[in-house]
Amino acid sequence: EDVAALAGVSRSTVSLVLNNRTDRPIPISEETRRKVWEAAEKLGYEPNALARSLRSGQSHSIGVLAPNVFNLHYLEILDSIERNLARRGYYLTLVISNFDPQRERRCFRSLFQQRLDGLILMPTFLDVMPDEVATLTELRRPVVFLTPGSDGHDRVTSNLRAGAEEMMDHLLSLGHKRIAFINGVARGELTLQRQAAYREKLEAAGIPFDERLFVNCGPTMADGYRSTLALLRSDAAPTAIWTINDLLAVGARRAIYEMGLRVPEDVALAGCDGTALAAQMAPPLTTIEIQTEEIGRRAVDLLLGRIADPERDPVQEVLGTRLLIRPSTDFSLRKAGISDTAKVRMR
Repeated sequence: EDVAALAGVSRSTVSLVLNNRTDRPIPISEETRRKVWEAAEKLGYEPNALARSLRSGQSHSIGVLAPNVFNLHYLEILDSIERNLARRGYYLTLVISNFDPQRERRCFRSLFQQRLDGLILMPTFLDVMPDEVATLTELRRPVVFLTPGSDGHDRVTSNLRAGAEEMMDHLLSLGHKRIAFINGVARGELTLQRQAAYREKLEAAGIPFDERLFVNCGPTMADGYRSTLALLRSDAAPTAIWTINDLLAVGARRAIYEMGLRVPEDVALAGCDGTALAAQMAPPLTTIEIQTEEIGRRAVDLLLGRIADPERDPVQEVLGTRLLIRPSTDFSLRKAGISDTAKVRMR
């Protein structure tokens, strides 16, 4: 009312201008828009977000569940989600489970209790929370999962099986027969595709599976460090180590250095995720690049599409990956002094 009085226009005109509405039968002139904005600025007017959400039935807030923020992979996805939401006029409400099933359950319940327009979820223990899944379906909350599944929800995932096959083909092509696989995740089920590719590629190459080279551990850099030390000190020391993500590779690199060994001359090292961290390691890390920017963008597009059309058919998008071959596995690149990505394979 104050802005309308100062600008000499109606309240409805002020509402249309401040909400950037252009669907009025009679267009609002630029002069009128200028008067409204000048009056609003002079009065220090700020829209009441709570009143607006109550009136429209929307909060313009999206709940996001992330498993961890120490791993740069998840941070890169979150950054993309936040930027793409902001461009569409939405805010992000973040909860973090830290790979704890009970905490993840509390995170779910917290998201259910908040006034949110939709959810983007990266769960770790969803299959052991049937009540929460049932509630999610019953409430018909718009939701996009960034993990595989077949329960009729929208999903954005990556073709990690293809990336894993490319990685194994690369390591085997270099002549490695003792390839260690460090499976450092909160739940081994999350990496079944990569585990299968590892075993099957060894079998196809006529190399027996050696359980001493298959290491299950925790998801931290320290876990990668300890696991690599144990491998290098064992009778079954590998000539190549592939860690399930780039974060573990940082710990593995430290262990290799402390053992007085060189990368890749003595031990080749590879990771997965394609984070910015991988390119800054010494030497730069060969890795499977996951399209984190595109994951965030597509998740937002799918979610807002679901909000606009709740009855549309579920969409499941599987994004491709790229194998980035760098000096940590390819001695020829290191010898040539090439530090950036020199070879790329995509599937």
